[in-house]
Amino acid sequence: GMLDAPGTVTPSASAAAVSVDAVPIVMQWPGDAVYALCAVLRSRGRTLGVLTFLRGAGRSRFERADTAYAEDVAVRIAAALDLAEAVRG
Repeated sequence: GMLDAPGTVTPSASAAAVSVDAVPIVMQWPGDAVYALCAVLRSRGRTLGVLTFLRGAGRSRFERADTAYAEDVAVRIAAALDLAEAVRG
């Protein structure tokens, strides 16, 4: 499911932006990270991972345009991972 937290950019089916303090941080993110934008890496119905963009306090929060960009990059990375896996056999 999507993270439903204060400051969430209206999420699509595959990306959401959240304030870092709104989620438990189990990842090793830099200590100055304030905003996170996560996009799911999916290919052929499989979830391959999650792409995460971080911003510090000196930057503005993520907006809808950032979400669209993250989704576009996630699609490209997922396709590359899928292709690499196919080539490795």
